[in-house]
Amino acid sequence: MHRLHGSEAPPTRMILGLISDIHGNLTALQAVLRDMEANGVEQVLCLGDVVGYGPFPGECLDLVQRCGAVLMGNHEEALLYGAENFNPRAKKAIDWTREHLANDGDEETRARRRRILDRLQTHARIGNFLFLHASPRQPVREYVMPRDCVNVEKMSEIFALIPHACFIGHTHLPGVFLPDGTFTPPSRLWASTWFIEPAQKCLVNIGSVGQPRDGDVRACYCILDTDPSGPRAVYRRVDYDIEATARAIEANPMLDDYLAERLRHGR
Repeated sequence: MHRLHGSEAPPTRMILGLISDIHGNLTALQAVLRDMEANGVEQVLCLGDVVGYGPFPGECLDLVQRCGAVLMGNHEEALLYGAENFNPRAKKAIDWTREHLANDGDEETRARRRRILDRLQTHARIGNFLFLHASPRQPVREYVMPRDCVNVEKMSEIFALIPHACFIGHTHLPGVFLPDGTFTPPSRLWASTWFIEPAQKCLVNIGSVGQPRDGDVRACYCILDTDPSGPRAVYRRVDYDIEATARAIEANPMLDDYLAERLRHGR
């Protein structure tokens, strides 16, 4: 897979798998990658937060190195530059992740993972499709929540920076924002599909692979079909072995047991 930069023109059609917020949840990522393969995904884009919260950060970095682009999330930023603004649970997890990656595996493995982190992009673009972790205003950190629909100034500034369709993660809450002040979760979309209209901007949160927070415990990701005659984003929910990850969290004294309970309840 080639890496994406700038405003690369799209081919006639691509079937892209969009993932975000894996958070060291290896079993969820593996299940999603299998589902992508079964559904004809040609290239995968990772919108950030590969690490943080979860027990298998190194193994998840190993898998995403095959992606066409890996973007920087706020947890990668904290890993590289410090997590002073994180809550205590998140900071403790990032501090453990940093130490773990510095000692896990052989020298070649550690160097390979470091190269992935060193090459993180803040955004990727394919034609008029923009990809980033958080928000066009602040690609790594800014939260765009469903409640922000009533914040006209904030949403107007965000949509002014979107060429056509923008895909994000960060909040772990999947759904589609429109300039008219609406937010539509996947459960209210026909066949969990968002049909991208040619004259309408949209901001699409693709949800979280490794720590869903919308009440559905299954891993969440999107398949983006860039077909010029009718591009569309399809939300996919994938079952995975939640207990395998939850038990690994509980066995790690540096990871708060609350993080395991979040997986069990999807909150």
